[in-house]
Amino acid sequence: MNPQYIDLHIHSNFSDGKESVESIVKSAIENNVRTISFTEHYNLSSLELARNIAKDNLEIIPGIEIGSSLIEYGLSKKHVCHFTAYFVNRKIYKILDEYEITRKKTVTKIISKLDQMGINITSGQVVREVKKESIGRYDIAYTLFKKGYAVSPVHAYSKYLDVGKNAYVEREKMGPKKLIDTIIKCGGVPVLAHPKSLKLNNNDLDTFIRIFNEAGLCGIEVYNPHNSNEKREELLELCEKYNLISTVGSDFHNFNSDIKIGLGINENLKISDYSIITRLKEKKYEIDQKIK
Repeated sequence: MNPQYIDLHIHSNFSDGKESVESIVKSAIENNVRTISFTEHYNLSSLELARNIAKDNLEIIPGIEIGSSLIEYGLSKKHVCHFTAYFVNRKIYKILDEYEITRKKTVTKIISKLDQMGINITSGQVVREVKKESIGRYDIAYTLFKKGYAVSPVHAYSKYLDVGKNAYVEREKMGPKKLIDTIIKCGGVPVLAHPKSLKLNNNDLDTFIRIFNEAGLCGIEVYNPHNSNEKREELLELCEKYNLISTVGSDFHNFNSDIKIGLGINENLKISDYSIITRLKEKKYEIDQKIK
């Protein structure tokens, strides 16, 4: 029997990827991948579609990728700190609203951009539609759906309001400790994505992993196509030291790149250890018990 690989970091054209969900699912199956996660930036829009397409041919775990800021630690924007969160619930959309400078200013900016696109809605209409005064992007998405501009609120969110879309408004980023805590409160399992992008030496990385671990970090993306064997060993040692799950993700964006789903670059991924998934599910259960 052929090995069945795992890839928990994939982007489609529902965020900043270039490929459709359909083509990604097909490629994953062709590459003998058994478990994947669409970790779109700041949205869960591709999940339902992916599951409908994959049916029983793939296990698809809910995922999302969210950036955080290391400014509080005196580090610049070049130190990129992203987390993938698995099994988050819909509360995450409310949390994402907090990334905006202020909710009211953000809503005003979004509605202005929609108006320039020929989509005429007002904040008052959104308030009446969702029956609450404090509104955010997901509420606007719901209103767009109700007014016929999309087939669902999630579709509206990804079509108009997500990163790179015409009505997108730049968000402020939480610090990593607050973000990790937030993910957990949303029922999610937080994992440090592509740790190489932190651009830290081994000692500093150890320090940050300790800080993140104390905040509730559950795993590190050890198996990434851009990590050398030496780097993987270093990250595995950190996982063992802090009892973290060593996860796997290609960070796939484009079929024209060197990265292949589940296979990595020149087949340097190909991880089939299902205990990774089992441990994530166990951690999800543990988190759910704590936040009940």
